[in-house]
Amino acid sequence: MPREHPNTARSRRHFDALAADYDQRLVAHMPAYDEMHDAIMALLPADDGPVRLLELGVGTGALTRRVLQHFARGAVVGYDLSKEMLARARPKLAFAGARIELHHADISNASFRGPFDAVVSAIAVHHVPPRSKPKLFHRLFEALRPGGVLILGDAFRAPSAELDEVYRRQAAKEVERRGMDQQARDSFHRRADRSGGTQARVEDYLRWLRQAGFVSVDCAWKRFNLGVVYAVR
Repeated sequence: MPREHPNTARSRRHFDALAADYDQRLVAHMPAYDEMHDAIMALLPADDGPVRLLELGVGTGALTRRVLQHFARGAVVGYDLSKEMLARARPKLAFAGARIELHHADISNASFRGPFDAVVSAIAVHHVPPRSKPKLFHRLFEALRPGGVLILGDAFRAPSAELDEVYRRQAAKEVERRGMDQQARDSFHRRADRSGGTQARVEDYLRWLRQAGFVSVDCAWKRFNLGVVYAVR
C-alpha cells in the first residue's frame, strides 16, 4: 500500500473532523457553491440512458444526489478520502439503491475501474498532492471511454499574490452577506487553511489535461478563485 502523503493525511483528518457540521456550517455559507454545481450539471451530456459516471470527492453527497436524480438510469461510482463524510453521504444517496457505489480511498492513487461516460468532481482535486495531479489526469483519461467528458470544479490559485488577496476579500464579503457571524467566519478560514489542499492555477489544469491527451479543454465557468474545467477524451 502506498505511503500516505502528508497533505493527504492532513486532508483526511480535516474532513473527518468537519463532517458532522459540514452541510450546515460550510456548504450553506460557501461562496458560489450552488453556482459551481449548476455549472457542472449544465455541462453533463444530454443522455437519459444507462450512463456510468465517476465522482472524485463525494463528500456528503450533494453533487452525487443531483447527478443521480438527473440521470434516472445512470450509475455513479464515487470516491472519498474521509470515512466520516461518506457516512453522511450514504443516507442521502440510499434512494439510488444499486446505482450508487461508494469507495473509501485516496483518489491520488486509487484504481478507477472504467470505462466511464463522465468524470465529475467539486472542490476535491486541489487536495491531491501537487506532483500527483498531472498523473491523476492521465489516469482519468484512461478510465473514460472515447468521447467521455471530464467536468472538474475546484478552487484555484490566482496568477498573482495581489489578485489572490482580491479573491479572498470577495469571498469574505460573500460569506458575511450570507449571514455567518465573525466567530464562525474565523473558524471557517482556520479550518480551510488546515485542509491540506494545495491550489494550482487554472492554466496548470488546462495544460495537464492537454498533456494527458484530452481535447476541447476549457475553463467553462469561473468566479474569483473557483472554476470549472471541461475536457473530452
